[in-house]
Amino acid sequence: MKKPVSSRFIQHPATRTGWWSGLLAMLAMVMLTLNNFGLNPFNEMTGQWQPILVTIFDLTMLGSLLAAIALGIIAVTRKHERSWWVWLFMIPVTILVILLIVFAIEVRKFNDNRVEIAPTPDANIERMAVIFDDDGSPDGTSALLYLLSDPRADVRAVSVSYGEAHPQVYIQHLGAMLERYGYEEIPLGAGPDAPLAGNNAFPDFVREGSNGFWGFNQGSTDRTYTVQDSADLMVKTIKQSDKPVTLLMSGALTNLALALRIEPGIKENIDAVYIMGGAVYVPGNLKGLVPDSKNNSAEWNIYADPMAASEVFSAGLNLYLVPLDATNLVTLTHDDTRAWRKGGSIPDFAAEIYDSRMKDWGREEIEMWDLMTAEIMLNPQHCAFSPLRLEVVTTEGDTEGQTRVVEGEPNVNVCLEPDRGAILQSLEEVFGSRK
Repeated sequence: MKKPVSSRFIQHPATRTGWWSGLLAMLAMVMLTLNNFGLNPFNEMTGQWQPILVTIFDLTMLGSLLAAIALGIIAVTRKHERSWWVWLFMIPVTILVILLIVFAIEVRKFNDNRVEIAPTPDANIERMAVIFDDDGSPDGTSALLYLLSDPRADVRAVSVSYGEAHPQVYIQHLGAMLERYGYEEIPLGAGPDAPLAGNNAFPDFVREGSNGFWGFNQGSTDRTYTVQDSADLMVKTIKQSDKPVTLLMSGALTNLALALRIEPGIKENIDAVYIMGGAVYVPGNLKGLVPDSKNNSAEWNIYADPMAASEVFSAGLNLYLVPLDATNLVTLTHDDTRAWRKGGSIPDFAAEIYDSRMKDWGREEIEMWDLMTAEIMLNPQHCAFSPLRLEVVTTEGDTEGQTRVVEGEPNVNVCLEPDRGAILQSLEEVFGSRK
């Protein structure tokens, strides 16, 4: 049988528990008010007892607040009190909830804006000197996060090319991100906001999204970061490097083509160039962003600047191409990104990038074009490469930007058979173990 209510709202409490809950609530509110308005009588005292008395005051205030809440809950639930005096305990409850919310907000702000200290790589690990050049895509940003997470990668320069983003805008986002994670010493570069020839461009809505860093809050600052011309930065970095440099190109090849025009001799100190781009035996991907396109052959990174791709393909470099033929075969899911989140803030952001893409696109799995290329660059055994002779169609038309197989001496090593399991395992090991 349900017990009757001991007191009603307009009545006094019927139990000692009810009286004490209201009394302690009033005491806590009075002491809190005195503290907030600087009226604590012990703050003006001097002498050795002053800090002790202030501490006692604060502990009494906190104890009264917590005791009022505890007794108030007991009075309402166990003693069946309903008096207004008992309900005063809700005021300390409200105050406590507000304080917890404010504290959580401040912690979130601190975490969003803190600058981390980049880990010191193991001196015994053989490191690869890397220049990273991307067109400002979310996927490309995740590839950079991967390189920062793997101690084998020694990132010597970060550059943005023409493509999904406006280079001068997006490099500032990357500068803020690098500073946040403790890599502010890496030189930054931005290339021209146009191809070498033609006017192929990503849709405006894509480039507008890149202007806002794709909606990600990564503690961007009001600081303007020093940015060099990408081609000049590439030339200087390669010439000054104490070891041959490997380039990761995950956008249009404009910046590298310009660097080779400036100083063809840099080829002597380039170990390899890994390129995400092209579609060799599979259809292109222009229709994914431009449904009415008649071009079924080209992939976006090559299509954005076919002339630059053609010059790079014929430059005599050690090229490794990861085309749509390979990236179509390797997808990740939320289970994969969930495993990355064990590794700290950098893997957290990489996971956030792909989780948000899957949510926005209404998909349960997604390709990882640039990230996959970065992983293969550090682990080339994870894909079977086929040496092919490729030429890039540079004439306007429905096949512009196509990477076409032709007869002749191979000029590109093409990844056609990726090891999906090994790639996903490697990503989990690198992201999941980083702290």
